[in-house]
Amino acid sequence: MAEPQAWPTCDEDIKQFVVQLIELIRNELGNKLIGIYLHGSLAMGSYYRPKSDIDLIVVVDSKLEAGLAGTVGIAIASRAINRPTIGNVELSVITAEAAKQVPVPTPFELHYSSEWHDKILNNKVDYNKKQTDIDLSSHLMYVVQRGICLYGRPISNTFGTVKWQYFMEAVMNDLEWILEDEHVLETPFYSVLNICRVLQLLIENNQSVHSKDEGGEWGLRHLPQEYHQLIQQALDAYRSSDIVNEEQRKTGGRDWDHNKLLAFRNFARLKFKG
Repeated sequence: MAEPQAWPTCDEDIKQFVVQLIELIRNELGNKLIGIYLHGSLAMGSYYRPKSDIDLIVVVDSKLEAGLAGTVGIAIASRAINRPTIGNVELSVITAEAAKQVPVPTPFELHYSSEWHDKILNNKVDYNKKQTDIDLSSHLMYVVQRGICLYGRPISNTFGTVKWQYFMEAVMNDLEWILEDEHVLETPFYSVLNICRVLQLLIENNQSVHSKDEGGEWGLRHLPQEYHQLIQQALDAYRSSDIVNEEQRKTGGRDWDHNKLLAFRNFARLKFKG
């Protein structure tokens, strides 16, 4: 099993990659930059090198002119090519106004992830078009509750209150995809751990956010015994130190019992309908 990592005690090559990315963003945005904030697994101490992404929110003082947004996007995508891990950067640039007011869906100036990589480098993104992301309210809740300021203004001075209702709507939106059709078979450990995490959110109902790691551990303590083997397999796959390629990240490079996955999906469907 791999040891979970946290900022700033993570592997030196990961730390240096993030530090260099911060410097690149500072150079590209100049005085427009208000702050850079880490959230997700690396901020919460549950980053596993073969599986996890690096999640960042960048806040700027006002909307980005399309040309600048394009330049920044290409710079980030070009740097991400040389990242030391299979997991990529997932980054959104938002305005100070959006960070304070957290409108839903939340507008963003620029987004980078593996799915956007080629579009950005091939100039296929229209930065003049207003773009919003319902998932940003979820990300901003993680920043506010468990995030780390890597550069700039403190979190408490930069971000407003994220309404729990909007956070849960974003969480449930992601869960809907997991529970649809047979998507649970495509991303088994991610799906199983996310189901556990969302059940934890709903049942505890204390307006505190959790990592996938924490969700899986909660599932082992609180969900029916018949699903424990599957939940433990999901945790083991997530925590494994085995080197995997991009395609294997979805399964952890392991074989999964489709009947057990579908049974857990059906259990979750009933729970969430109730």
